[in-house]
Amino acid sequence: MPERPHSFKRLVLGLQPSAPDRTMELAVDLADLLHLDLLGLFLDDTDLHDLASMPFAREFRPLGGGWHAIDLDRLSNDVELAARNIERMFTEAAKRLPTRSQFEIVRGPLAKTFASVSPTDDIVMIVEPVSAAERATQQFAWLVQAAFQSAAAVMLVPPQIARTKGPIVAIAATPDDPSIHTAAAIAVAAKEELVVIEARGVVLPDPAICAQAFRHSQERLIVMTRGAFEDGAASTIAAARRVPVLVIEPPEDMAAPRPDTQDAPLGARDAE
Repeated sequence: MPERPHSFKRLVLGLQPSAPDRTMELAVDLADLLHLDLLGLFLDDTDLHDLASMPFAREFRPLGGGWHAIDLDRLSNDVELAARNIERMFTEAAKRLPTRSQFEIVRGPLAKTFASVSPTDDIVMIVEPVSAAERATQQFAWLVQAAFQSAAAVMLVPPQIARTKGPIVAIAATPDDPSIHTAAAIAVAAKEELVVIEARGVVLPDPAICAQAFRHSQERLIVMTRGAFEDGAASTIAAARRVPVLVIEPPEDMAAPRPDTQDAPLGARDAE
């Protein structure tokens, strides 16, 4: 197996009961590209069960007459059935992967789950649900928050992906931003061009700035450093560009840069 030009060793795919087939295919493709082991993690969030046990908790059934009290037995059975179905889909998709793959069902608070299984050389992949209603749920918000509280890098994947070929883009807040090195390593593995977008001193995400910066890139993946820009920037950019955004951890000895209010150039340059 070729030597990895990057520091990641494993891709951790956070799976929810409604995970579609394309989620597994996307994870397998990325693990194959970067020569990563793959862990499919089905998340049975006990926080959700705790919420459901409260007397005032309600669920909305579009075909079942509106709001109803949550049936805990029904919820548990539905989760168990979903877990088994997703395990079958994951196993089938991972058959072609030359690296190791594993599927686990974990029960517990999401924050503790990711903290225990996601070291610094992991990438946690979170695929947004296709349904806008599901993306707006508290459960999905907990999932994203828990992923970002872990020590791992986090990859946010939009519901619909525009491109699977094209340059790897680093959004750099400083000349030596760690995103540049990571994006370069991924570009080597993917045999793609590296493009660096210089975003020093600007506030992201600004729709006009993003549109100008990405107007010619046709990228397949974007890399950012955690803490370099405003909270929510990665999610907004992923939705706007319809490509995955990888948010990496800065080195421990490097304070996360923060944008200031001074004007600064924003542009893209090709890296050889």
